[in-house]
Amino acid sequence: MLLAFAFTSNTTAGDNSPVVVSIIIDDIGYRLKQDRQMIELPGKLTYAVLPNGPKAKQLANYAHQLGKEVILHMPMQSTLGEAPEDGVLEVDMGEKEVVKALREAFSKVPHAVGMNNHQGSMLTRHPGHMAWVMKEMAKQDYFFIDSRTSKQSVAEKIAKEQHVRVLRRDVFLDHDIDISSIKAQFNELIKKAKKNGRAIAIGHPHPETIAVLKELLPTLGARGVVLEPISYQFQQQGTQLVLH
Repeated sequence: MLLAFAFTSNTTAGDNSPVVVSIIIDDIGYRLKQDRQMIELPGKLTYAVLPNGPKAKQLANYAHQLGKEVILHMPMQSTLGEAPEDGVLEVDMGEKEVVKALREAFSKVPHAVGMNNHQGSMLTRHPGHMAWVMKEMAKQDYFFIDSRTSKQSVAEKIAKEQHVRVLRRDVFLDHDIDISSIKAQFNELIKKAKKNGRAIAIGHPHPETIAVLKELLPTLGARGVVLEPISYQFQQQGTQLVLH
């Protein structure tokens, strides 16, 4: 299938492909005011909604109404020893429990077209559990973004083995919740995108992150970069792009 997209000449790399960044905003679902402010930012951001957030359905619907992309932010067991929340995928669960928890989570996040992991530094290291996750993802034709909360994550490898569309996070925007640090990470995102043709960042609905994105998102075009929802990057992989 041949699709045509219109890009200006300053948004293309040397091979006539657009230089693309995608920004996923995690942890949507708990803070109505801040989450709405983040969803209302201009541009094609992707919003990862926590299934147990008290405002999860409301905010997922709101993002969809504004034409924004929604994915599930699936809680997975970490190595931090925190008290597990309801519905988290844990290493002591069997396959049926994993599948049930996944389906219940997706049912709580309307319009979700894919998933990334919330925490998961423990679970994403386990090939067996990730195989169960990816088999279910393949059945439902969802894509997966590995948040890379652990360098030992096998999620991307297992997703490919199960024929699930998969990409990984390149940059955390707000690991340090500080305006200057977030700006530096935003610039790192642009640098990686220009080097590789594309890049993915993850941020959170902190006031500092909202402020930086409000300031810097409008500058992307002048820097030769296109902001697209995460699903576009999969489309770009399998589609020939023709410039007008």
